[in-house]
Amino acid sequence: MCKHADHTNEIIDHLKIDVYPLLQSTISNSIDCKFLKESNAPEKPIVIDLLVQIKNEFQSLITYEKKLVFPSVLKVFKAKKSSTSLPNLNDLLQLTKSKEHKLIHHIAKLELALKHKKWDSVLQYNLIHVFLENFVREKLLWNKMIQDRIESCGCFKRNYFDQVQPATSKTIANNEDNVT
Repeated sequence: MCKHADHTNEIIDHLKIDVYPLLQSTISNSIDCKFLKESNAPEKPIVIDLLVQIKNEFQSLITYEKKLVFPSVLKVFKAKKSSTSLPNLNDLLQLTKSKEHKLIHHIAKLELALKHKKWDSVLQYNLIHVFLENFVREKLLWNKMIQDRIESCGCFKRNYFDQVQPATSKTIANNEDNVT
């Protein structure tokens, strides 16, 4: 493995140990807020629903990344030339980006719902701030790092493209067989 693999592992650890627990705690605090619970505001059910959606989508993203994405990225670094069972990172990363976009969309809806709040919404605004500042920044860095590895890391690039090209060739061959 190369130095890029070690750096990638450090970034994965940073996400799992520092970033994700902070976000989980912030989500829990905003849901368990006594001011929100005691409020009779008409927006309350919408805000609670959005907070639950954020919590569920974020937990889904964490589980997906910890069980599939992170190990798959590291597996590409560790792959030997003879290895034929590498994961399809394109599909994994596309699903991750879809989950990230859903989260950001829910956060934007939450911010809009809080414009007319009738309780002390410091904890909910903190959630919005943490997501926009920490989550978005960290995920941009992660996605940029993956793109950099694909474009410039010799061992990652070789293993990644060795896996992608045969799959593409098989798909083309299968499609040609179906046409005839």
